[in-house]
Amino acid sequence: RTMHALKTLDALLVAVTQGRVSHASTTDVHASAQRPGVVAAVASASRVRMSSQAGHLPLFDIGANLLDHMYEGVYNGKVAHEADLENVLRRAADAGVTDMLVTAGNLRESRQAIELVRRLRGASPVRLSCTVGVHPTRCLEFEQAPSDGNSVTTIADLLEVIEDGVRDNTVRALGELGLDYDRLHFCPKDVQMRGFLAQLDLAEKTGLPLFLHNRNTGGDFIDVIREHRQRLRGGGVVHSFDGGMDEMKALVDLGMHIGINGCSMRTEENLQVAASVPLDKLMIETDAPWCQIKRTHAGHKFIRTTFPEVKKEKWQADACVKARNEPCHLVQVLEVLAAARGEDTVSVGASTYANSDAMFATLRAASNE
Repeated sequence: RTMHALKTLDALLVAVTQGRVSHASTTDVHASAQRPGVVAAVASASRVRMSSQAGHLPLFDIGANLLDHMYEGVYNGKVAHEADLENVLRRAADAGVTDMLVTAGNLRESRQAIELVRRLRGASPVRLSCTVGVHPTRCLEFEQAPSDGNSVTTIADLLEVIEDGVRDNTVRALGELGLDYDRLHFCPKDVQMRGFLAQLDLAEKTGLPLFLHNRNTGGDFIDVIREHRQRLRGGGVVHSFDGGMDEMKALVDLGMHIGINGCSMRTEENLQVAASVPLDKLMIETDAPWCQIKRTHAGHKFIRTTFPEVKKEKWQADACVKARNEPCHLVQVLEVLAAARGEDTVSVGASTYANSDAMFATLRAASNE
């Protein structure tokens, strides 16, 4: 608890010194002072006069699919509006998002993610870094050429891309990797398992943290993590977690972090699980453009911050596109999560930021400033 309090203090001090404290009213700050482990942090931060209009508490979106064609204005192969990633990133920054991990799902996307992060470095209002890895549903690419015309992916290919990306701190995690038994029509179990294990060899070799995917695996995923845990010195986060209480506790016991987004809070049971994740193992994400918190979700009632939105056919530069999730919606994830936990957004936000920064360390990468 003491170490976590220090991490939280660091996050709040960064927010204060850089003028980015908000979505945190004075009431929230004083309420958070009652939470174990953040007393010192809040005491330091509250020396600065804060109000609901006074900047932003920094937020770290640990998973955003910025390579998705929707941010180019393309939906199901049809152009609906102009590319608007610049607008998306500006809205994210205005909502308090300071750091973001751009996720990749195969070798081609890994290279594209690195190119995107480098191209936007210095221009983006949000600090960007990315992952390199092969999603479980795309592990057939380890064994046969993909339909995009590229050759079969090898572990040597991935290692080469990682080594290039870590030189300037562009690549900060290995992933998205894991197992997905809900979508076996894309890739059979045995192929997924071979791809997962091969990438764990990369994790041991590189020391990178893992950005993990786990869907309906009946204990197989946990068994793999348990067997190989000592090799995974960089740790990892199970992103978009929607499993049950026992599964969450087993992963936490193995030292894994838990990533929460809109898909993690669809039902009352989901909310109970999210509320039970230890604060020092908690991270938040949007998984944009997917996993937006919908009106039908149990957590929707806790949303306090809303954004103007229009249909894609009536696109406007200053509005979100309806049904397309964006990183700016991370503040909604924080609001729902904090409410479900009976805690305030300041303490939960500062803790999730500190946890994410400690694992992915983009803030401390001089070349990413």
